[in-house]
Amino acid sequence: AIRHLWIMLRIMSKSLNSDITKLITKYLSIREHSKLELKNKLIEKGFDKEEILLSINEFAAKNIQSDSRFTEEFIRSRLKKNKGPNLISSELNCRGITEALISENLSKISYDQWLDSAFAALRKKLKGSSITLEDRDKIYSFLIGRGFEHKMIKYALSECKNEC
Repeated sequence: AIRHLWIMLRIMSKSLNSDITKLITKYLSIREHSKLELKNKLIEKGFDKEEILLSINEFAAKNIQSDSRFTEEFIRSRLKKNKGPNLISSELNCRGITEALISENLSKISYDQWLDSAFAALRKKLKGSSITLEDRDKIYSFLIGRGFEHKMIKYALSECKNEC
């Protein structure tokens, strides 16, 4: 993947700022980034906003940068950490991802996967904590904070009563 990025960098438009393209390449070789994340990082470095946008758009046009790929990877990563759909949606929104792209990718995750994730988060919380199943308010607060919906929380509580 890194070799591919360097090859693509070589054939990029010569009019683009090479310092910007090198940094974008560096960032994307580490992990996927949204356009907004790249823009914010480069603005922080003091580059011209228009040059930044031109460069980012060039990377996107060549499919080196993809908000769609970023969204898929981000959701996969957060799901592994037992985060819920509401939190993931909010985090993606803050990273400049459109509601349509968020909805499209969240819908690829089955409802059962969200239920399993809520249950896993609760089981892990109960294992390393003084919180018990009787502390419903604390459990609700914890799982709402993790981005789960009420139905998912009820499922996790009922499963935990049977297994925890």
